[in-house]
Amino acid sequence: MLKRTLLCMALVGSCGLMVNTQAQQFIYKWTDDQGQPQYSELPPPSGIPYETVRKPGGAALGAEAGRDLTKEQEELAQKLAEEEAKTQEQQEQAKKEAEDQRTKNCEIAKKNVEVLQGDRPVVRADAKGNKVTLNAEDRATELQKAQKDQDYFCNP
Repeated sequence: MLKRTLLCMALVGSCGLMVNTQAQQFIYKWTDDQGQPQYSELPPPSGIPYETVRKPGGAALGAEAGRDLTKEQEELAQKLAEEEAKTQEQQEQAKKEAEDQRTKNCEIAKKNVEVLQGDRPVVRADAKGNKVTLNAEDRATELQKAQKDQDYFCNP
């Protein structure tokens, strides 16, 4: 029983030392390239001037320091909310543009199928830019491609 009590006291004492050691840690403060103050438990990259600030313990935190920290947290939360809203807006814009493009591609595919199923001759440009009339075999191949495109773009 005595051993257990001594062990518990030693354990509590070592925890107290660890808490005291943590309370004595420092925070590094420096100004970044954009002129914004930066705080970190790690020192800044070499060559950047900085100052060390003693990291306050829970009870040692003054009211003014608490207000500064709260203000910084609010500003950070506001920046994050603005960035998230901007990202969401960009995603919605990209989705709308993709839907518009899909609609245009559907219309083009429908027109191609309609033309290739008709009786009129179909002319296209070859690799050199010369106009070539499609024969029956090429027309059937192009019709299959146009029908695949129509299925893909018009049936999401």
